[in-house]
Amino acid sequence: MGKVRRAVAAISTAVFLISGSPSFGQYLTGGAREQFIKANTASCMREKIKDQEAKIIPNSLFETHYCRCYASTLADRIPAADLMNHAYPTDNPTTRAASQLCYQTMKAEALRLYKEGRYPKE
Repeated sequence: MGKVRRAVAAISTAVFLISGSPSFGQYLTGGAREQFIKANTASCMREKIKDQEAKIIPNSLFETHYCRCYASTLADRIPAADLMNHAYPTDNPTTRAASQLCYQTMKAEALRLYKEGRYPKE
């Protein structure tokens, strides 16, 4: 899933550059945050197609519980100014922790749905 994480980080930077110039230490809120999450979720889903491991995961599960979770977590934990200025590496403790958190969330949801007999087909 490293390719997905790198692609999402690249899109993140582009969205921030378009969204304006938040001050140092400020995190995205409101419409800018939603725009960031939407753009990164779309990018993540495009990268999913290329990832052999992720291909087998139903889109509905991956989009909500991995891609959207990952984008939301980045928006919550990395200041907008750092993203705009490329002041963080795409593979760092914050992005790795976000990826792991969202992967575990997706896995737990998949197990819950499977146990209920409602595991999504797509």
